[in-house]
Amino acid sequence: SFIFIELAMATTLDQNVAPKLKGKFQAEVVCFVLGLGSLVAWNSMMTIGDYYYKLFPTYHPLRVLTIIYLPFSLVTMVILTHNESRINTRMRVITGYTIFFICTLLVLVLDLAMSGKGGIAHYIGLCALSASFGVADALVQGGMVGDMSFMCP
Repeated sequence: SFIFIELAMATTLDQNVAPKLKGKFQAEVVCFVLGLGSLVAWNSMMTIGDYYYKLFPTYHPLRVLTIIYLPFSLVTMVILTHNESRINTRMRVITGYTIFFICTLLVLVLDLAMSGKGGIAHYIGLCALSASFGVADALVQGGMVGDMSFMCP
């Protein structure tokens, strides 16, 4: 009977051992790609700063675009934080990535439409896209951090 009890305890202990985490590597890869996707859109605008300075020499484009981006991101994040319990996080993240994608395409379309010439209309369009990037960033980063907090460390 002692052997039977010992075998029963060993089986119970084996059941309490944490199961091997399946799909952890795939989850890490997906999180990396999604994080990279949220960085590429805004960084693509910032890396062509020399081009913007050539088009808009008197407007200080990189400073202004950043100053426009941050308040829109902050205000959106405050609104989302206040309404957190009523918002579907997955739809929030998908909406943010959709805005990133559309705005990245619109940066190219705007430049092609203006034929690479500066002007106040082109500059205002870039400012509007910068504000949209701020909103998208708030949607994506807050939602992704919230979803990833439920993942295993």
